[in-house]
Amino acid sequence: MEKATVSCQRGFALPFFLTGLGAGIGLGVLLAPRSGAAMRRLLGRRVDQGKDWVKETAVSAQDYVREQGQELRDRAKEVAEVIGRS
Repeated sequence: MEKATVSCQRGFALPFFLTGLGAGIGLGVLLAPRSGAAMRRLLGRRVDQGKDWVKETAVSAQDYVREQGQELRDRAKEVAEVIGRS
C-alpha cells in the first residue's frame, strides 16, 4: 500500500494563512465580548500588524530569491568555464 504524501510549497502557504486569518477574524468579531468601537480598534491594530508581517516576509523572500539567483549564475559560469576548457 502506498503512503500518501502532501507536498507544501512556500508559494501556497500564504493563501492558506490569509484564509485562516480571515476566518479567525470573522469568528472573533462574531463571538467577541467587546463593543463595536473597541473591536474595530483592535482589528485595525491587528490588520496593521498583519500588513507589517506581510511586508517583512515579502522583503525576506525577495532577498532569498536574489541570493539564490546569484548562486545559480555563479554555478552556471563555473560550469561554462569547465565546458569551455574541454
